[in-house]
Amino acid sequence: MTHPVALTATTSYRIAARYFSTSYVLCGRKPNIQRPRIPGTERRILDAVTVPVLPPDTRPLPQQCFDALELKRQANTSELGAAYLAFRLQQAIKMFNENTMVVICHNIPLIPRDAFRVKAKIVTAGMKIMFARNDIAQKAIAGTRLRNLEPFLVSDNVYIVSDKNLIPELVALLKKTPELQLLGGLVEDHILSRDDILNLAKLPPLDIMRGELLSILSASASTTSRHLSAHQEELSNNLDQLVKQSGDSGEK
Repeated sequence: MTHPVALTATTSYRIAARYFSTSYVLCGRKPNIQRPRIPGTERRILDAVTVPVLPPDTRPLPQQCFDALELKRQANTSELGAAYLAFRLQQAIKMFNENTMVVICHNIPLIPRDAFRVKAKIVTAGMKIMFARNDIAQKAIAGTRLRNLEPFLVSDNVYIVSDKNLIPELVALLKKTPELQLLGGLVEDHILSRDDILNLAKLPPLDIMRGELLSILSASASTTSRHLSAHQEELSNNLDQLVKQSGDSGEK
């Protein structure tokens, strides 16, 4: 007779001519998985013995906060912290100097899942997303030809970079990604504002513009050649007519 609370069933599988069975139990209530497992007696005794006994901190609370802040500042100014900042500065300089397109966007705070989705979109489009603190980016462009980028470095920014000019693709991507707001950037050694980048994206591709320019130049050359040929033909016709008229006059 089957128990009303728990049901037991057995399932058999055949894989590569071998048999094995598994049994599972259907419980009448959900198992409690939220309650932590109680450690054994030996473990509790070990934890109680090894807990450090520290004297109470008698400093005022403001003093404790100030000392913690000083420790954090000292850690940032330590040799390891200075090496890390130098590495990040070198990475920022490399980002500005080795990429044809560096676009600065304001980054709206996102949960990790949405941030991963935005990054996947950018990488799929053939670009890369990079991060740099504003103070490090300002040091990277200070005293250089890129110092006019400093007005864009005032918020939580991300940098979309590429070794090619992919402005049309980037603008089309940002229209579908409201989490990133376009501020400005550097495109082929030219500092552009948001409006400049949007206007640049509306231009036709460079190959089409080169073809149009070549057509205009070819049309001008062919027109000039046609005009010169027309004058020569007209002069030749006039001379032939003059010779004929002179011959007719001599015969008479």
